[in-house]
Amino acid sequence: MSMIQVYGVKLTQEPDPLLEHKLLEALPIEKQEKIRRFFHRADALRCMTADILSRYMICRTLAIKNSEIQLHVNPFGKPLLSGNTGCHFNQSHSGQWIVGALSASSCGIDVEEIREPDMDVAEHCFAEQEFRDLQKVPADRRAEYFFDLWTLKESYVKASGFGLSVPLNSFAIRKQPTGISLNTEQEFRNCRFKQYSIDPAYKLSICAEGGNFPEHVELIGQEQLYIDFMNYL
Repeated sequence: MSMIQVYGVKLTQEPDPLLEHKLLEALPIEKQEKIRRFFHRADALRCMTADILSRYMICRTLAIKNSEIQLHVNPFGKPLLSGNTGCHFNQSHSGQWIVGALSASSCGIDVEEIREPDMDVAEHCFAEQEFRDLQKVPADRRAEYFFDLWTLKESYVKASGFGLSVPLNSFAIRKQPTGISLNTEQEFRNCRFKQYSIDPAYKLSICAEGGNFPEHVELIGQEQLYIDFMNYL
């Protein structure tokens, strides 16, 4: 697996109840219970679809059945495949979009729906240089740049495997004409970033070791994902 795989699914409809029941049963009991506890239907559908996408990526790449997938979490809560598979995955969801990445080395992906940025959050969570860069952006483009930085930073901490134990203001990412740069004292620094445009109302960023990124996101229809995944049960 030389090329990193990046997938996107847009939620456009309610799944057939019988199909949804079968999909839920394909997930671990604790995940089923978590999904059923969601108060908002949209949250439950996003969570279920994100897990289905991760499992679909793994099954398709390793040519295994869903029942053969064995996961564990590292000390910081990141899900990993058990065994030496040379296969790493990550997922994210926001609004209508579910995204996933699969790579031979550690990777992290984040998607966010663009909305009005909270500058207090930015000042608290961004490094000083990042916050200065954000303040220089014209007001009509500030929301986009805020979520550029936010998704890049989230993708980095997810790829590192340390999650939010890494303070978001402890490293700095800059978008410049020459590319995306990282300034960090963290151990995880041999990584690269890429951003994709899948929807003008969203920002999508990925971070991975090696950085052999595809040119485009592989888009899968919501219903098609469900049907294709059923083949691995």
